[in-house]
Amino acid sequence: MTENWTKETLLTLSRGFLKSRILLSAAELNLFSKLNKAPLTVDQLCAQEGWDARGLAVLLDALAALGLVTKSAVGEYSVPAPLSELLVDGTKNSILPMLRHQTHMWRSWSNLTGIVQTGINPNLEGPRVRSDDETEAFIGAMEVVAREAAETIAGSVDLSPYTKMLDVGAGPGTYTIAFLKRAPHLRATLFDLPRVVEIARRRLSEAGFIDRVELVEGDYDTDELPGGHDLALLSAIIHINSREGNRALYEKVYKSLLPGGSILIRDHIMDSTRTVPPDGAIFAVNMLVATSGGGTYTFDEVQEDLEKVGFKDVRLVRQGERMDQLVTATK
Repeated sequence: MTENWTKETLLTLSRGFLKSRILLSAAELNLFSKLNKAPLTVDQLCAQEGWDARGLAVLLDALAALGLVTKSAVGEYSVPAPLSELLVDGTKNSILPMLRHQTHMWRSWSNLTGIVQTGINPNLEGPRVRSDDETEAFIGAMEVVAREAAETIAGSVDLSPYTKMLDVGAGPGTYTIAFLKRAPHLRATLFDLPRVVEIARRRLSEAGFIDRVELVEGDYDTDELPGGHDLALLSAIIHINSREGNRALYEKVYKSLLPGGSILIRDHIMDSTRTVPPDGAIFAVNMLVATSGGGTYTFDEVQEDLEKVGFKDVRLVRQGERMDQLVTATK
């Protein structure tokens, strides 16, 4: 990707965090949900929440300047109707869980300079050490990202040969649901950490697919995967791990599959320069600051690691600019 950089465009890029932080702080405070109930003044909000009047007034006026809230002539703030569906808790299309997750990312990214200098990450936030609130925010964020993408991915795969799918690290079950919806003959096993499985149980029940899914609690780093499957899905998983970690995971997946079964990997798959797709290169920075050994990998690296544990016919079957590329291989 080439850009015609100028002094102005570089400075605009450097200032990008200013508006971002305003939005993220509002999300962290759940301001949009509070203002959606009824228009409120600074004094009313401070009396309700115990916040600082000066700080709140400055933040609300900045949000109003950005068009994210409206301010009346009498100093009441409210959420514009078109934005309430996106920024308020509990609405169908709310992106609030993703914004809350990005507040956690903000803290991790603040360590980038030191990590590059020293190779030491002082603040790893892996799924095994997240608080319950952080877990809810992360899983909610993954659901926001996956809502439309899962339907597209499921529709791009021929599911007719498969009868039982294993979804490893399945999160809230968004991809499990999309695959089951696409293939009525298919059953699934959802495997994830205990706290995450409980979130998935709720989502699957609400979606009406709980009777077609076996829920198995476990940690793929330390536990074996349940067997008897002819399709295994690793959706947005391999970027969390080092290559050594992925080879260990591929070996467990290989054991869980029936002969002739397939593994399906959805992730950023980089070209040999590691700069394309650009989103994948930026996401590798996210893994640098948030994991001990994760990253984004080239197709050659994924192929080599899959073949090392016994998989054959490794193919890149879907290209994409985002985390929507697919690799398959066969046992």
